[in-house]
Amino acid sequence: MRGIELYGKLVGLSIAILYFLFFEGNTTFEYIFFALVLVTIGIPHGAIDHLLLSPNINTKGLFKFLAKYISIILIYLVLWIYLPLLALAAFLLMSAYHFGQSHFINFQINKLKTATYILLGTYYLSVILWGDFAYTKNLLESMLNIQNMEGYGLPIIIGSFLFAILLIAYNQPSKAYYFIIEAVVMGVILYQLPLLLSFIIYFGFWHALPSMNEEYRVLKKFLGKNQFYSFIKKLMPFTAISLGGIWMLLAIFYTWMSPNELVLFFFILISLISAPHIWFMHMFLEKKDS
Repeated sequence: MRGIELYGKLVGLSIAILYFLFFEGNTTFEYIFFALVLVTIGIPHGAIDHLLLSPNINTKGLFKFLAKYISIILIYLVLWIYLPLLALAAFLLMSAYHFGQSHFINFQINKLKTATYILLGTYYLSVILWGDFAYTKNLLESMLNIQNMEGYGLPIIIGSFLFAILLIAYNQPSKAYYFIIEAVVMGVILYQLPLLLSFIIYFGFWHALPSMNEEYRVLKKFLGKNQFYSFIKKLMPFTAISLGGIWMLLAIFYTWMSPNELVLFFFILISLISAPHIWFMHMFLEKKDS
């Protein structure tokens, strides 16, 4: 899987270019690539969380893992039911940290690590959310009114970018130029795309694929002779369970919700499986770097 991260990013950029040249405003194009990237990369990258800390996990260990995983999901579900705004804020903060952390899989950050992760993740999330603010507003209208927040987008984008780059330069002076170029180029592209396409290109090719590549690199010595095939095989069970569960719940609520409410509900479901994934992925990456 060497070099797959670079090829993945080229595929992501190609999807964006195709949209700008031939499919601008075509929602079918957006939904097809959103579903395709989610099914092939997005969901699978979190499907081997049970192996990240225990590559040779036994049945007892798997049950303990599942108990922890499901407990986190249930606690977060209760938060969504009774304190949805707090749950939303927690999801955005967790996502910012998680996305930012994945940018430093191959770069060591030793000082002000948490702030660096959150600021870089906030930059990319802000570009995506404010780049298509009308859709973001419509998506959240059943939960809260963010009409007055439109003017805060540019200060948040610029501020998070500048502080993130300062912290990166503080930790890795010789590598800061790489992050500056990537953040500027991707920021411009993602800001111009519709929200769903912007999110899935970033999520799939700048977060999920690099994370999956690192999972494979660390776990391949436990995968036997046919390493790549074995890795894909281990992704399948929890990928199928996650996708099946999400599809079933969306199908149940399909007739009761508007299209925007269904998309919001989908992201809530994603947040529920993301909460434990973020926790286990954090421990995996921290253990790898220690």
